[in-house]
Amino acid sequence: MSQNTNQIKSHQIISDDLAFSAFLRMKGYQLIKLDQKKMKSSFTFEIGKENAQELKMTFINSNFLTYYNELRNLKKLI
Repeated sequence: MSQNTNQIKSHQIISDDLAFSAFLRMKGYQLIKLDQKKMKSSFTFEIGKENAQELKMTFINSNFLTYYNELRNLKKLI
């Protein structure tokens, strides 16, 4: 997650990290806003009373991150 940012608000998390955002969607968190500015997008999710730091740690330790990194590596080959 280099150079990607995550912002935590009350019951929401805002991220420009595509992998983390896909992970949140996969886990069932509702995407409530998409901001697109020039070459950058950010995603806002409703996380309720979940601990945002714990969600990030779950993501970092998950197989999903491995999958995403392998997908990026394969895309570089083509």
